[in-house]
Amino acid sequence: METQMDPALLTLLCLAVFGAAMLQAATGIGYGVIAGPIFLVALNGTEAIQISALHNLAIALVLAPSLRGAMDRTVLTRLIAGGVVGITAGLVLQTWLSVAALKLCAAAMVAFVAATLLLDMRRGRGAASGMPPAAGETGLVGTLAGVMGGVLAMPGPLAATWMSVRGFDRGTVRATILAFFVFAYGANVASYALLTGFGTVSLRLAAWLLPALALGIAAGVGLSGRLSETLFRKVLLGVLATTVALLLVSI
Repeated sequence: METQMDPALLTLLCLAVFGAAMLQAATGIGYGVIAGPIFLVALNGTEAIQISALHNLAIALVLAPSLRGAMDRTVLTRLIAGGVVGITAGLVLQTWLSVAALKLCAAAMVAFVAATLLLDMRRGRGAASGMPPAAGETGLVGTLAGVMGGVLAMPGPLAATWMSVRGFDRGTVRATILAFFVFAYGANVASYALLTGFGTVSLRLAAWLLPALALGIAAGVGLSGRLSETLFRKVLLGVLATTVALLLVSI
């Protein structure tokens, strides 16, 4: 990546960061799905995933403490336990499979999750409560989300959709997923720091984009209280569909 970036491209990245941060602050997911692929197209290098991971971790660290009262600690603990295995497996898969194969697998998984959510919405169950999820089921979701996080730095869509389908309200989903992100993206950032390091240019660009990130977080927090359960699930479905489209287009 060049040290001197075209002002038009930098403006585009600022807008992408603002919009993605706003979505993530409002719903709990969305930054990696929206900004991540744009970074990949614009930067065409590993800097893209590094910057996305740094910003995701920053958002989670800012928001998670204030939402700790709304998070489901049992679910969070089980997601993290599964995520330990998943993130490790995801990092290994990165070295074994081609990028195209990884994206195809990820697209298939997210498409299945989107179809499950759409079917659940049509049945009209929404936030209706059911039996509490079993420990093994929650751990498996954490593992699969961890794989997505280790491979593509996108652990959120699968876990958030599962919680929504399972009947958790949007406030609990948002709080629990953001807390999960502290672990997931913390593990990603630690892995990059220990194994490959962060380039000066990556850190500089990440810092340049912080004002847009902060404004997006503030706007998203303001919007979060205005989202109904139905609108939240529609936004979630839109994020999943966008994820699939961007993964397939980028192959």
